[in-house]
Amino acid sequence: MMLKKLKYYLTKGFSSIAVKLFLSFWLIAICAVLATRFFSLQFEQQSLILPAHHNDVRKLDKLSKYIKKHPLISVNKLLKQDQQRKGLGIILKEVSTSKIQTNSIRLKETILPYLAKNNFTNLTSIQFPLIRVSGPSAVMLENTKYQLYLASRSKHPHFTTFMRHLPLSVRITIPVIISLLLCWLLARSLVKPILAMQYTAAKFGNGDLLARVPSSAIRKDEIGELAANFNTMAEKLASNFDAHQRLLADVSHELRSPMTRLQIALALANKFNEQPQELSRHLARCELEVTRLDEMISDVLSLSRLENSHQLLTYENVNLTELIIGVVEDEQYTANEKSITITTDLTNECYTLIDSQLMCSAVSNVVSNAIKYSPEQSTVSVSLVKKSSEITITISDSGSGVPNADLVHLFKPFYRVSQARDRATGGTGLGLAITQQAIVAHKGTVTAQNNDGVGLTITIVLPLTTG
Repeated sequence: MMLKKLKYYLTKGFSSIAVKLFLSFWLIAICAVLATRFFSLQFEQQSLILPAHHNDVRKLDKLSKYIKKHPLISVNKLLKQDQQRKGLGIILKEVSTSKIQTNSIRLKETILPYLAKNNFTNLTSIQFPLIRVSGPSAVMLENTKYQLYLASRSKHPHFTTFMRHLPLSVRITIPVIISLLLCWLLARSLVKPILAMQYTAAKFGNGDLLARVPSSAIRKDEIGELAANFNTMAEKLASNFDAHQRLLADVSHELRSPMTRLQIALALANKFNEQPQELSRHLARCELEVTRLDEMISDVLSLSRLENSHQLLTYENVNLTELIIGVVEDEQYTANEKSITITTDLTNECYTLIDSQLMCSAVSNVVSNAIKYSPEQSTVSVSLVKKSSEITITISDSGSGVPNADLVHLFKPFYRVSQARDRATGGTGLGLAITQQAIVAHKGTVTAQNNDGVGLTITIVLPLTTG
């Protein structure tokens, strides 16, 4: 896997977003490190003034008392005292000339020039890298006034002190390597879900409709949201593709029956072409089957347009009450054939933004369906209720209802609860599917529920939006 990734990055080169991100982060990090180092060197303090260290004060006091007890001791003899075994260095600064002498070679490079430039009167400790200097204590040697300092090696030097004593190349290399690792991890974490989406998109494009971005690539940030949205899009595309496949299979199946009946009717018409009565009957059958085929194709095209495209709705501020009254009046002609009465309970006025033609088709399909499955001399009720933010339309029939297990499938194309009953009542099995798509296009919902007594109720809920 690592070899594949390395090969991928080498092949893509600087066109890879991972390489671009990595190099950009790394360059910024290096510039930040170098700039920080440059300015820190400009303002870096080589010494730090601290309160007098208690051990150093005690040792200074002891050495000062020793000098007072031996007033004839010379400067050279004092400096030759074996103090270095205790980790101490003696520093003497002549008060009048600021001349400094010491018994430690390592103090001559940085500490002695510092003490020569600065005059201290109060007892204090000065922290240098790896060395602490405490003093001064006034002493008299060879009739000359001196300031006495003691230098001690620090037992626990700070990390910054340790870093100062590393070679410059090492001090630069360490932050560069650390920044390299951190920037690489950052770039990799940002690019990983993008590469996962690229790989998934390629698989999806090659026909693997089950390909999804793995959950490990879905994080709680914008890139994670993009990966999640990609999966949602893939789910919808796969669902639409499956729906198209099912619709194509259903249409192929449904077309066979009227086509077969049409072929039989044509064959019989050809057989009895010399018998006008039989010929007329079979030709009438051919006309009926052609009409059914035309109706089915029209419904399939309507459903396909609603499902497969973002149909541009023509919104108008329509009085939905008047629209439903018009639908009821039209459907009442069909209901009269079965002596069915359509009753209404409608709000006087209910204006909302809808596509009137599409909504008229949706409601008409439901009312027509209710008439088909209601027995003769029964009623179909239509009601409309307007609430603060929504409109509810209910259409109830007096039929035998639908088994509860079939309710969820009622709005699927070509779904039939009773094959024999649909053959008797006619229809394509697409009316409720078209209704659902039309209502969804209006951002509404449509559901079916059996009545407590007999019959089925279709409920349409639409958002109330007025112009």
